[in-house]
Amino acid sequence: MKNCRVCVYIRFFIASVLMILIISVLFTDNLEFFSFVTPWNAVKLIFTLGILLFLFKLIDYFRRRN
Repeated sequence: MKNCRVCVYIRFFIASVLMILIISVLFTDNLEFFSFVTPWNAVKLIFTLGILLFLFKLIDYFRRRN
């Protein structure tokens, strides 16, 4: 059976959440390694990836237009 794209994304999301929960329960003392993961760093990453994707699509659009 062929899975739809949305179903695959939902499965990956649920698996990621479960993995984060399992890691946080098992490694409660050793989580200083993940101290760089803050909401502001996530915002910076999302904006950076969004800008890069926009620039890539813009360059691709101009190449196909000519």
